[in-house]
Amino acid sequence: AEGLAAEDMEDYYNEMGFKDWTNKLSKAPMLKAQHPGYEIFTTGVHYQRGLACADCHMPYVQEGGVKYSSHHIQSPLNDITNTCLTCHRQSEAEFRSIVAEKLARKNQLNVMTMNSLAVAHLTAAKAWEVGATEAEMAPILAKIRSAQWLWDYSIASHGSFFHAPGETLRLLGVANDKAMDARLDLTTVLAQHDVIDYQVPDFSAKDRAQQLAGLDMPQLIEDKLNFKRGLMSEWLEE
Repeated sequence: AEGLAAEDMEDYYNEMGFKDWTNKLSKAPMLKAQHPGYEIFTTGVHYQRGLACADCHMPYVQEGGVKYSSHHIQSPLNDITNTCLTCHRQSEAEFRSIVAEKLARKNQLNVMTMNSLAVAHLTAAKAWEVGATEAEMAPILAKIRSAQWLWDYSIASHGSFFHAPGETLRLLGVANDKAMDARLDLTTVLAQHDVIDYQVPDFSAKDRAQQLAGLDMPQLIEDKLNFKRGLMSEWLEE
C-alpha cells in the first residue's frame, strides 16, 4: 500500500499501530520481516538489467542439439560457468574471491548491528528496572523497533546481499545508526535515574544470550519435537 521499500512497509505498519510481538526485555513493539526476497531483489542491479529468477537459478543447459532451462534449482555459485560467467567477465576463481570479499564486509556490518541492537534491548531493560517512565521510553522504543525492523529486513531474505548488495548494506548501516541513537538516549535516561556507566551483561555465547532472553531451551526443544510428532501422527492417519 505504501511501496516496496523497507521504510515504506514500516510506515504502513506504524500507521496501523501494528506489532508482531513485544520484546520481553526492552518492551519495544516489534515487527518481524518475513522473507522479503522479491522486494529486495527489485532494488538490485540484476533486476535493473532485466534478469529474472530463472536466469541465475535455472540456467540453460545443452544436451546434444537440445537447449533447455535446468530444473535443478540451486545457488548460482554451484554452477558459476553457466550462471554468473555468462555476464561477468572474470575467471571462476576471481569471481568467487570477489563475492567472498563482499560477503565478509556485509557479515562484519551485520554482526556490529546485531550487537548494537542487543545492547539497546538490554539497556532498555535496565532503564525500566530503575524506574524509567513510559514518556521517557516511548521515543527510544520507536528507534529500537525501527532499527530491528531494518536489520531483520536486510537479512530475512537469505539471498539479499547477492541480489542487492547496496541495499543490504544501506539497511544495515541505517539500522546500526538507529540502534546507536537509542543507546545514547538510554544513557541519558539512566543518568536521570542515577545510573552511570552501565555495562550490559555478557551475551557473546549463544547459551548466555538465550538465558538473558529468558528462553527455556530444553522445554522449547521438547515442544517442537512434540509438535512434529503430532503432525507425523496426523499425516500417517490420513
